[in-house]
Amino acid sequence: MKKILLASSALVAGAAFAAPAMAADGEIVWSAFTQFHASSQETQRTGDINNGLDFNTNSEIHLNAQTTADNGLTYGLHIELEADQDNTNDTDENNIWVSGDFGKVELGDNDSAGDALDVNGTSVGFTYGMFNNFTGVGTPAHSGRTSVGFSDSSDATKITYYTPTFNGFKAGLSFAPDSDQGNTISANNTAFDNHVDGGVNYSGSFNDFSVDVGVSGGTHEIQQAGASDQTYYGVTGGVRVGYAGFKVAVAYSHEDQEDNFETDTFDVGVGYSTGPWGVTAGASFGNFEEDAAGGADDDNVAYSAGVTYEIAPGLNTWVAGTIGDYEGAANAGDFSSVSTGLAVSF
Repeated sequence: MKKILLASSALVAGAAFAAPAMAADGEIVWSAFTQFHASSQETQRTGDINNGLDFNTNSEIHLNAQTTADNGLTYGLHIELEADQDNTNDTDENNIWVSGDFGKVELGDNDSAGDALDVNGTSVGFTYGMFNNFTGVGTPAHSGRTSVGFSDSSDATKITYYTPTFNGFKAGLSFAPDSDQGNTISANNTAFDNHVDGGVNYSGSFNDFSVDVGVSGGTHEIQQAGASDQTYYGVTGGVRVGYAGFKVAVAYSHEDQEDNFETDTFDVGVGYSTGPWGVTAGASFGNFEEDAAGGADDDNVAYSAGVTYEIAPGLNTWVAGTIGDYEGAANAGDFSSVSTGLAVSF
């Protein structure tokens, strides 16, 4: 077992877009956003690699519709269409849903309950160097976690149930038979089988303080060529407290995949927002213990900072950066990235 101290300091972007538009009964509501990113990343894993200046976009068109039946049952749909050139993944998330006194059921390709109810250091706003886009410029793609979390089912086609909110408490449970999405019918050998995850979340306010608490976890089976399937499980829990524009979040997660790896991560995020400025100042600290197969353990450290400004409603700009150092048998090396840009949403 190897003990790792993971530290991150972050000033990061606030919300990229306005809240999703809610459709009135029988009405179809369209919304859209486009982000333009200017970024640069340099890594020194197998030599000094400077990617130089690069431009990219992140664009989506959303459709929402809902109606309420005479018996009180409310139902609707949500579709996110990818709009970037050369993006062969035409749809991001899409699902139908039904809600009532019993709670809410979602059917389709969307985030799982464990992910939706999670609270961690990034819950205060920092996104490790990219404006509201965890998959953008930042840590190298192969790297381990720089914040608390677990391997949920992402946008795999699933069934999710959420309870009604009672005195601030809400729970949810998701099931995905495999990692396939959309109209794909499984042909075996998917990334995982029989994924189940869920969580419990509490949200409340006391005088001038807000409190959010989330506990989530998940498990699935992973096929191994010529060997028995391995069981993965992950659990995470976190707390976020807000007061007078400040937000502080702390969280811990543990992941285990039988003889493959075992990790423990701890993070902290601190944020502050005022007026039109979406300013997030943060620090993240973690202990990352990994017992990886073959002794290929990694030591990860990352620092991020950023600031956003709302120029006008639906028009945001930002600048953010990340630096870090990864030490391990395969992934050793420093990295750094910086990004800025403009985001428009309607």
